[in-house]
Formats: sequence, structure tokens, C-alpha cells
Amino acid sequence: MKSRLWLTLVGTVVLVAMTTMSTTGAFWSDEAVVDAGTLPTGSLVLLAGGDPEAYVFDALNAVNLAPGQSVRAPLTISNGGSTDMKYGLASVATTAESAADQELSAALLLTVTVASDCGETPPAGEPLVNQIPLNSAPAFSGRALTPSVSETLCIEIALGPDAPVAAASGTTSISFTFRGDQRL
Repeated sequence: MKSRLWLTLVGTVVLVAMTTMSTTGAFWSDEAVVDAGTLPTGSLVLLAGGDPEAYVFDALNAVNLAPGQSVRAPLTISNGGSTDMKYGLASVATTAESAADQELSAALLLTVTVASDCGETPPAGEPLVNQIPLNSAPAFSGRALTPSVSETLCIEIALGPDAPVAAASGTTSISFTFRGDQRL
């Protein structure tokens, strides 16, 4: 009986050992170097009137503008960077301190046309914004420019024909904000 118990015990140990040995765990690893190539970067530079910061648009100036009259001037927008760009007019703001200034700002209308000759009446070209009140935040976007390319916008400010008399003694300054984004 003792030998049978001994034989059963040895048999169980051998069986457990064989079961454990039949399962192997192996971890395989390998390394390789992959050349990812070159990742070039570009620059995005929007130029309004040739200036990358703040351009003073002196050509768009009016004194004694009467209702129904307008003033216009060309503004060149350029891609001074090395990557394709989409640009647009993001916002327009006016300064209006007095009541007359506010009346004048509210009566001004904006027209923007892609035109090389701003002297024609009306300018021949693609209209982007047409007779929109300045205080309604007129804007356009999605104009494509490749590097070193420019286009001329004809910016026209008109005093609406129904401008109130209270606007007659008003003054205002207008700020145009353009935005450029990389074109993918």
C-alpha cells in the first residue's frame, strides 16, 4: 500500500510537471529603423497694402461726404508666405464717440470688389460685399492666394442716401481686419 501511494504521488508530480512544461511562454522582439522622410514647414504671411502688421489706409479718406456719395480706393492683399492661403475680411469696426459719430457710422455702407481698376464707376470685377451697412459686421472669406500672389480689392465707403441730418457733423475711423489661414 505504501508503494502504491508512493507510485500515485510520483505519477501525479510527473503529470503536473508534464502539463506545466507543455505550455511555453515566449516573448519575441525585433527592431527596425524607418526613414520618415522630410517634413517641411511653411510660413503664412498675409500682407494688406504690403504691410504684415497694420496698414494705414490713407487713400480711403473722405471730407464732406454727402448722402449718396462715396469714396473708394484700391487695397492690395498679398500672400507673402511660402504656403497656400485662404483669406477674408473678418470684421469691420468704426470709432464713434458722439451721437453724431454714431449716426454717421450707422449710415455708412461698404462695397468690396475684386477689381484692378478702382476708378471705374462701378468697378468692374467680382463683388464680395455689396452696399452692406458697416455696423452689420460685413465679411467674406475663402479667397485663395498662392505664395507671392496678390489681388487688388476696391474698397468703397458710401454715405447712404437716407443718412440722417444728425450724421452731418459726425466723424469716424474705420478698421478692417483681414484673416489668413493655411489652405489645405
